[in-house]
Amino acid sequence: MESQGRAAVREPGIVTSLASIRLTLLLVLIAGYLVFGYPFMQLRIPPTGLGVPLGELALAALLLMINWPMVLARIGTVTTLIPLLLWWGWGFARLVVDGIHEGPWAFRDATQLIEALYLIVGFAVAVEFADIARLSRWFRRIIAVSCALGMLYVFADDIVAISPTLPGGSDQAIPIFGAFATTATMLLMGAFLCMIQSGRSRLETLAYTLLAGFLVSYVVLVIQARTTYVQFLALAGLVVVVRPSAVRRLGSTIPILGALLVIVSALELRVSGRLSSEISFSFLWDHIMTIFGVGSTGNLGEAASGVSLRFHWWLRLYDALTSDPATLLSGLGFGVALPDSRDPLGVLAREPHNSIISVVARLGLIGGLAWIWFQVELFRLAFVTYRATLRLGWSDQAQLVLLIMAFAVLTLSSCFGEDTMEKPYNAIPYYALWGVLLRIAYRVRASMAGAAVSSATMTPARSVS
Repeated sequence: MESQGRAAVREPGIVTSLASIRLTLLLVLIAGYLVFGYPFMQLRIPPTGLGVPLGELALAALLLMINWPMVLARIGTVTTLIPLLLWWGWGFARLVVDGIHEGPWAFRDATQLIEALYLIVGFAVAVEFADIARLSRWFRRIIAVSCALGMLYVFADDIVAISPTLPGGSDQAIPIFGAFATTATMLLMGAFLCMIQSGRSRLETLAYTLLAGFLVSYVVLVIQARTTYVQFLALAGLVVVVRPSAVRRLGSTIPILGALLVIVSALELRVSGRLSSEISFSFLWDHIMTIFGVGSTGNLGEAASGVSLRFHWWLRLYDALTSDPATLLSGLGFGVALPDSRDPLGVLAREPHNSIISVVARLGLIGGLAWIWFQVELFRLAFVTYRATLRLGWSDQAQLVLLIMAFAVLTLSSCFGEDTMEKPYNAIPYYALWGVLLRIAYRVRASMAGAAVSSATMTPARSVS
């Protein structure tokens, strides 16, 4: 009896330690993927060849520590599970069949489908308010660290030259430092955080405004990625809808960008950007025009030529999908390379640089429409949860909901021109953070239900005449 009593006393501590380990593991994964990006994605066991990636190993371990049927049941109380279960059900059934015929490449092509299971993990590990608060602190610090490291982008070539390497999937050398794959998104996240952050004085508010404008300008002028313009427009739409009071800070980014362009042009400063070191209004205009395939010389010409190549891939996939009704409904499957081009290393490209088209191409209208429906449901729930946290006075949770929505908007808006969701360093944080938001929604529902019961109990019964 004594030993049983001691075990009973130790049990809460064991459970608490296990919960802390799960949360810490998830936080380390999110930090690794968002800060280091592509190199962190290469970590796997064994470290060479077709090893099992760290993200999948951690996913398997975490799911074994989670009562995921119960988690799904609880998620079903705050949002409909129909599109998610339809996407997963059809996708994993297709993966089993394609895996038998196509081998390991089928599992590689199903990256987003598999990583979406982190939705369950995110919900399960952020159980208590203290867990959510800890994750919120980590997320803000991850954003800050990513923005600080992003300032080193101008030295990217020098960093890559001295960086140690690790073997990639094709046994190529991957520099551990200097990838900057997530830098643009995280800098825009930093700008968004500055836009929604409340200043304790007018000077602090001005500092946040200037910092937001500088971060946006840095992304545009130095990172020089065309998806940035789409991401910024999507982020602006989110600000207008959920935080109208921040529209002034949002609008200030444009004149700050213009002022920096004038200074750089007037002083003839050379900034080591991705495509050009000569920054000017004409370069900015020419860069925007490459979105439409307009450009004839240098790096801008190469960027513009990529537009026609993407359209070639997309039209080819449209023809393949519409070849017969069965293929249109069921898709082309996993294990099949969707484009017909190879990279400079001779490796066959597998994705058409559009994650939405990839989902539809691989799973047809059944999987594609289910995936789109589920994304819409997530955003609908996010807006409802944000308003509810404001009504409850949960300011910290409200800010975390906003940050998760911003990250989701930036990630999805980049899907239209990149294979964003097919890369674990985007997909794992994306779905894990959505899982956390679902947990906040579950907490909100429980709190409101408790308040309603309490109110009903305290209301005196009406007299019956």
